[in-house]
Amino acid sequence: MKAYLSIFFSLTIIFISCEENDDSNKNELSILTSLKGEKGLAYNESLNKWTDLKKVHGNSYIYQTTFLSWTGFGNTTEVKILENKVTARMYEEFIIDRKTEERMITDSYSEDEKTLGSHEKGLSPFTIDELYNSCASDYLTAAIENNTLYFETEINGLMTRCGFVPKGCADDCYQGILIDSFDWID
Repeated sequence: MKAYLSIFFSLTIIFISCEENDDSNKNELSILTSLKGEKGLAYNESLNKWTDLKKVHGNSYIYQTTFLSWTGFGNTTEVKILENKVTARMYEEFIIDRKTEERMITDSYSEDEKTLGSHEKGLSPFTIDELYNSCASDYLTAAIENNTLYFETEINGLMTRCGFVPKGCADDCYQGILIDSFDWID
């Protein structure tokens, strides 16, 4: 009898664990298909648009991300991709002069294919495809009970923002991807 009870309890625990995993997978899928930005596109729709854009324009492009703190310091990373391979990364760290509003460069570097990834500062050298993967696995999976999730796109469907801000956090709390410029390379 004890053996039957033991098996019953074990199966019950396994069933409950599987049910909880199904619910979390449903929540993740729901977020990917329902969280829509100002342009009205969800993650999956944006990813499909990105795939369509690559068919038209190819796999060569440059994009830039910028972080700007409320205190006036920030950085910009530019990543160059040729035929779906990262070939260069440029980085500038700056302070905004409060009087002139000009950026004063405090640190910078340029990397080519041979030195790519040799610096720690700046956005990792990712393709847009890798950023979409990171968006889905690292940022849109944040617990909505504790965070406000963000997903935004350009009018053409390209993701420009994917991340979250912990609830109750006041300054420089955004964690995620911000693409502030993008150009195709012919």
